[in-house]
Amino acid sequence: MEGSVRNVVLVCEGCGERTVLGGPLSVWCCGSTSFVCGCGAQLTLSQQLDHSGTDEPAETRAGALRR
Repeated sequence: MEGSVRNVVLVCEGCGERTVLGGPLSVWCCGSTSFVCGCGAQLTLSQQLDHSGTDEPAETRAGALRR
């Protein structure tokens, strides 16, 4: 985790809003596993935006790999 400069960004599956949580270390230290979107939906770290060039949440890509 050290040296990572990218923020953790969660994407709401309902409204598409992106919630920026901060750097990986600050997210890990906060101890929270669930966050609230502006629309009221619960977000988890599994809904994290992938920074590898796609705008799909991590859990969407993982589901596609299992098929």
